[in-house]
Amino acid sequence: MTSPDTENTPATTAENGAATAAADLVVFTGPSLRERDLTALRELAARRGRRLRLRPPVRRLDLLELTKSRTAQEILMLDGEFGQRLAVSITEVRAVLATGQPLAGASSMGALRAVECHTLGMTGSGWVYEQYRCGAIDSDGDVALLYDPEDYTPVTVPLVNVRWLLAQKQAAGLLSAGAAQQALRVAKDLHFRDRRPSLLRRRWRQRLPAGTAEVLGPELDDERRDGWDRKRLDGLQAVRAALGADGPAAAA
Repeated sequence: MTSPDTENTPATTAENGAATAAADLVVFTGPSLRERDLTALRELAARRGRRLRLRPPVRRLDLLELTKSRTAQEILMLDGEFGQRLAVSITEVRAVLATGQPLAGASSMGALRAVECHTLGMTGSGWVYEQYRCGAIDSDGDVALLYDPEDYTPVTVPLVNVRWLLAQKQAAGLLSAGAAQQALRVAKDLHFRDRRPSLLRRRWRQRLPAGTAEVLGPELDDERRDGWDRKRLDGLQAVRAALGADGPAAAA
C-alpha cells in the first residue's frame, strides 16, 4: 500500500510557523483505508496544495522520529500495531504535542490514543472515537483485526464494525434490540483472529433466527463490507477533514 515517506528539505523556523493549511499531513494508516481511498486522498491533497505523507501503522518510537523534523506538519494516527510490536506510548504523544505539532486520532489505534490523551491536547474524531470517549465501548480488542501484511487488506472483521452494522440495521427497523444483542454476542464469541467473514456468516446462520441471519448475512459479501466498515469511514472522514474537505458528507 505505502512505504515510509522521505523527509522534506529542512524548513526554517519561520516556515514552521506557517498556517496549518501549508503543513504536510502525516497519516499513519494501514487496514483502515484501501488503495483506492489513498489514491483519492492523494488527489485531494494535490488539489489543496498539501503534501500527504502516508506511513505504515504506527508503532513505538515512530512519533519520536517525527519530533526531529523541522518541516511544518500535522499528524493523524489511524492504524497502529499493538500485538506483534510495542504500541505507540502516551509518552510519545506528549513529546509530539510539546513541539507544538497538531496530533489527531481516529478509526483504530488513533481513536484509542486520542481518548487517552485528549487532556494533553490530542484531538479525536469519528464514531469509533466517540464510542470509546463516552464509554459505550471499553475494550481495545474491539478494533483489533488481522490483515494482509503485503497490502493491508483486512482479513477479519473487527467487532467495532459489527457494532456499527447492527446499530444501523436496528435504526432502520430491520432488527429488534434483542436480535442485535444476540448477533453481537455471537460475534463476540469469536476471537478477533478467527472472525473471518465466512465464519461469522456461518455462526450467524447457525445461532440466530432465520430472519436475523437473512438481514445480516449479505452484508458480509466482499462487495458490501467496505460500505459498513466504520473504521474505514472514520479514517476517510478524518483525512478529508484534515485536508479541509467536507469529511462527514464524503464518508457517509
